[in-house]
Amino acid sequence: MLENMRNQAQSWIAKLILGGVALSFVLWGIGDYFNSAGIQTVAEVDGAAISDAEFVRAYERQMGTYRSLLGKQFSKQAVEALGLKEETIQTLINRRLILTEAARMGLVAPQDVLLATVRANPSFQSSGGFDTQRYQVLTRNMGYRTPTDYEASLRLDLIADALQKALLESATVSDEAVRHSFAREFEQREVAAVVVEPSSMLKKVNIDDKQARDWYESHKDAYHSPLRLTMNVVTIDPKKLADDIAVSEADIKAAYAEHQDRYVQPETRHARHILIALPKNADDAARAAARARIDKALMDIKAGKSFASVAKKVSEDKATVKNGGDIGYLPQGATVSAFDAALFAMNKGEVSDVVETQFGLHLIQLEDIKPEHVKSLEEVHDALKKELAIGLADEEGYKLSQDLDDALGREDSLKAAADSVNLKMMQYGPISIEEARAYPVLGNAAYRTQLFSRHPGDQIEVHELDKGQFVAIEVTRRDEPAEQPFEKVSSEVYADAQRAAAVVQARKLAADILAQASTTPLEKLAQQHGLPLYLSKPVRANGTGDKDADWLSGDVLQAAFSVKQGEAAPDVLQVSKGFAVVEAKKVIAADTADFEKQKDAIRNSLLRSEGAVRFARWMANTRASHEIKINQSVLEKL
Repeated sequence: MLENMRNQAQSWIAKLILGGVALSFVLWGIGDYFNSAGIQTVAEVDGAAISDAEFVRAYERQMGTYRSLLGKQFSKQAVEALGLKEETIQTLINRRLILTEAARMGLVAPQDVLLATVRANPSFQSSGGFDTQRYQVLTRNMGYRTPTDYEASLRLDLIADALQKALLESATVSDEAVRHSFAREFEQREVAAVVVEPSSMLKKVNIDDKQARDWYESHKDAYHSPLRLTMNVVTIDPKKLADDIAVSEADIKAAYAEHQDRYVQPETRHARHILIALPKNADDAARAAARARIDKALMDIKAGKSFASVAKKVSEDKATVKNGGDIGYLPQGATVSAFDAALFAMNKGEVSDVVETQFGLHLIQLEDIKPEHVKSLEEVHDALKKELAIGLADEEGYKLSQDLDDALGREDSLKAAADSVNLKMMQYGPISIEEARAYPVLGNAAYRTQLFSRHPGDQIEVHELDKGQFVAIEVTRRDEPAEQPFEKVSSEVYADAQRAAAVVQARKLAADILAQASTTPLEKLAQQHGLPLYLSKPVRANGTGDKDADWLSGDVLQAAFSVKQGEAAPDVLQVSKGFAVVEAKKVIAADTADFEKQKDAIRNSLLRSEGAVRFARWMANTRASHEIKINQSVLEKL
């Protein structure tokens, strides 16, 4: 998850371009903390302080936003690793600057606009209208002392948003730019590529002992043993605790009575069907042929043949044909609407008329009906008992985690702390970070990374895992990476050296093919060297047009759209499968008949891009014209 999030991380200017500042303004307010005792300054904008209390409130709200967005994937350590503190303080600084400039321009947020914004917020509504009590509760939960404080912050948000909107909407785009963008965006090309895969060169590469040893000497760092930890581990697993928790029959009966609605089994119907497939776009002849087949099947059934025997003979539903069309018991709503409506309008034993769905034409036989009923206590007894035991075990697990945490504060080792609360300690290791993936309690990548930064003697913490589990780990030994002798890793060295040589040979062959591409057709070169030739359908520069050509990477498309028709791109491209020589086989100009349909969307897109660039430029210039100071020592401690 951390890697995926890191790939999405952007600079503060990029976040402004994407509107991140506006979102942050809605979520974050400025608190009046400057007169409080013991407050530290995190940053200053033209001498005006941003306090630690203001920062913490904004930071916690942003952390809450990540928690809501990521759900179970949320990890505080992973989010912090993205530089959330720096992002938060930069956003607060930007907000101050925007408000300063807005005040200089005389921008205000009228009271009626403020009230309309509050009342239109769906978070503050219930039963279709504004709910005063809900408004008061939610604004207090957001960290505001009173709704008035929230409204004061919102007023500033509206002013800031108005300025940002004005800057974004100040952009203009010429008709010529729209036409040029249309021609570039909707032009299509047929792309050809010859790809040399290094794996195809392996058999042509031989590595002798000297080459292997030379490779080893120049790549020794690649053959170090991995960092390994030895550790003591205490886990608290509610599932295991549940095995020892007694649940009384009285509690089971009470839970059953309280939640009896959970055990209602809806009516189900046992059906068979015959399907004659019919595509949505079928012509009249195909539709008539399908209708004749289904009518014939219905006549055979009415003549006395069993539904199952007819289904085995004519049905085109591969999943049920062998079972005579049997699809088992179905609750209402389990199938497509037309089929469902027919099935639940029938009487037991009946055969339907022809029913048409998106899959084709059906005949349906209703064999049996199981009416709605409530599962008895006997039916749900064991599952309910287990559910109650797990619920109690979750509570017990949390209490044990707190007891263990307290014990760690008193005792000098994990074992002593575990013994004091009757928990079992295990030993892992020595294991590497990759080997640790096999241990369920070390399955979280962010936690595993944090664990392998620890040393013997570091503070032991109780960490909450998924599904109510807890773990506490004490690192007892740390084996740092060490150089391994050639003899121990020789087979790995030979393989690596061979693969590296194959890459060199593949790149060289691709370069030779490119050198010949100006005089020899790419198809002939591919044939000469026994290499695959990839050909695309007509595609646009964004790849639209050939979704099945997975070799059409962004780099390949960019290269193909940078040259004239019939030309090869000037450089060999490294692609996922190896090294590619790319050619623009055919250029298809954008269809001018489509311009009128596309011009408004293109203009709007260009306006948004230009507006975002203007705003980013304005923001950068504004920052440069104000005095900004950040107290890194305070920021790092928060």
